[in-house]
Amino acid sequence: MAASTDKIVAGEIDDDSGMSMFQLCKPTPGVPMSERCCADINMKVCTPELPCIKTPTAPKFFGKDAKMSFFAATLMGAQHALGMTGGIITTPKLVAGDACFSWQKDQEFCDVQPYLICATLLASGLLTIVQVLRFKLCGGYYLGTGLISVMGPSFAFLPIAREVVINGIRDGEPAKVAYGRFLGTCMVASLLEIGLALFPPRIIAKIFPPIVCGTAVTLIGAALTGAGIKYWGGGVFCGENDLTRLANGLRIGNNFQTNPQTCASDNGEVDLPYGSPEFVGMGFLTVTMLVFIEIIGAPFWKNCSVVIALLITYFISMGMSYTAPDGTAQKYVTFHFTKQSIEKMPIAFFWIHTFPYGFEPAAILPLITAFFVSSAETVGDIGATCDASDIPAIGPDADTRVQGGLLSDGVNSFLAALFTTSPNTTYSQNSGVIAITRCASRSAGLACAFWLIALGLIGPLGGFCSDIPSCVLGGMVTFLFANVMVSGIQIISGIGVGRRNRIILSFALGIGLGVGMQPNFIDGGGGKAFIASLYQMNIGFYPKKLACVPGTEVMTTMGNPDGPGPTLTWVASCTFDAGKVGLRNAVVLFLKTPYCIGTVTALILNLILPMDELEKEAAAKLKGSKPATESASA
Repeated sequence: MAASTDKIVAGEIDDDSGMSMFQLCKPTPGVPMSERCCADINMKVCTPELPCIKTPTAPKFFGKDAKMSFFAATLMGAQHALGMTGGIITTPKLVAGDACFSWQKDQEFCDVQPYLICATLLASGLLTIVQVLRFKLCGGYYLGTGLISVMGPSFAFLPIAREVVINGIRDGEPAKVAYGRFLGTCMVASLLEIGLALFPPRIIAKIFPPIVCGTAVTLIGAALTGAGIKYWGGGVFCGENDLTRLANGLRIGNNFQTNPQTCASDNGEVDLPYGSPEFVGMGFLTVTMLVFIEIIGAPFWKNCSVVIALLITYFISMGMSYTAPDGTAQKYVTFHFTKQSIEKMPIAFFWIHTFPYGFEPAAILPLITAFFVSSAETVGDIGATCDASDIPAIGPDADTRVQGGLLSDGVNSFLAALFTTSPNTTYSQNSGVIAITRCASRSAGLACAFWLIALGLIGPLGGFCSDIPSCVLGGMVTFLFANVMVSGIQIISGIGVGRRNRIILSFALGIGLGVGMQPNFIDGGGGKAFIASLYQMNIGFYPKKLACVPGTEVMTTMGNPDGPGPTLTWVASCTFDAGKVGLRNAVVLFLKTPYCIGTVTALILNLILPMDELEKEAAAKLKGSKPATESASA
């Protein structure tokens, strides 16, 4: 590993030709089964160690080209797949789930939910292979990062997909037609990221220098840590609904505590509000298991700590239940998705259900903005993955990985739409898994891809992973997301925090972290849930009512006529002007996404703030050039 790293530091580009695939368990004369399947697993690395007796042995580091045994690669790939599954299945669950509510019912599209979950998992696995292998193209371009870059549907596209589908239902058309228009528009918008990736790597490096990449990674980790805490407390959906019902209860003077939003749909049958001690305790059990492995676990256990801790806690939760006030026992795991998959989708593949492709003019601007957000996220993810993989995150080799990752993201998003799923991007929690387990081998990356493909092809297997309670998954992903933030801090510390960089970071992190902590700073009402939609229509930085066609507004009365405080007349709904609502959604999406507004702030300040002599000299040393004047434009 050291020789490879020295070569990259010297300014050369690693073509990844040294990759060795994992060892299959095929019959080999003279080679015992244990060596064929478990060559890097033996009694020494699997024996627990007590820190009070001797200093624990550090877990083995598997470099990006390290060859692994079949069993080790399969197990380490599984922890990547399990760490991503919760995020991967969320997008199709919510998009199709919107058609299941009684007030906007579209049973045909609602029944498509199991297929969309399977297709999304299958697409994620296939597209991950493209990123992991990395293909050299003509003209010095690459397709893929050549690292463990796991693909999945980007959350930046989720609100756009939901709005297109919901508006289609409200306009009286089948939801599958509206979803087809969303997919077709995504294919057009993906050309933006493909075009950006075709700029020479040195130009991309100037657009996204280390100070910008470090800011992006830090903000990605910070934003996702907030999402992890929502999972931990019971689930993202019930968490956001609980907050918005709280706000509504205070406004109209109701006793909101008698009607909280519960998290039963995300945690089996357990009918408790968000943040209940039972949910927090289950998530804490996952973290405790991880810490326990770090204290007494064998070196190889630490390599697989994520999957071991998650599966143990999952199995424990299967035998646990909550006793409701009426005496009924509510289970944390009901195998709802597993049973649903057995009944409706035991074996799945693409195009079991199809959607008529079209074009949605109102969605094109928000989608272009979402692809820009996705591009900034991808650049940060690749920097964090390089750092976790013990290869330089700065320099010619890193530049080609960023270019290849961006191109693969764009191409993969186009292919994902053909596969009837949302646009894909690299998942940030992946670099956290690498950092904790010390496994950067692309053998594990390919094993992860095969796991995702299996989860998509075999419906009950994907359903089994989908049935992991959100509170159990939340404890783990919060820890992994925080590791992404640590990677960003490490990138920033590597370039030094002089006076100029301190100013850039103060502005960029201040704005990015600020909108992440206070989502209704820009979007009135915060999260997209129930009463929040009414707030977003009437208040905030850019109220949605400004996009209404004049004269189509339907008004409603807010407040308590019999109590203290004013009675407000607000816009409840209206017919939107397609162009205006598209512009509004694009502006709000850009301003409220922490790693988008923060990254762009860092990018602009890096371009306009001049360097003094000391900073130019430091930049020249960082880039490996002797004359300080040559790096004046860095």
